[in-house]
Amino acid sequence: MATLIDDLVEYRRGRNWLERNASLLRMSYRGKYVAVLGNRVVDSDEDRYSLLQRLWSRGLYPGPVIIHFVD
Repeated sequence: MATLIDDLVEYRRGRNWLERNASLLRMSYRGKYVAVLGNRVVDSDEDRYSLLQRLWSRGLYPGPVIIHFVD
């Protein structure tokens, strides 16, 4: 089981990755929500609710997973 500290470290890693790869994300995911965990996109969808449902069904949850809309 991950601790709160582990979640925060993973969240920060994801935020940094998002900042460094913003232009790349725009090319592939414009108009979609992306779920980022660490240094990778783990899922995406045009509908945020559907994305969250899939993440929860896989045992992934917001906290270490960042949900970001790519515009």
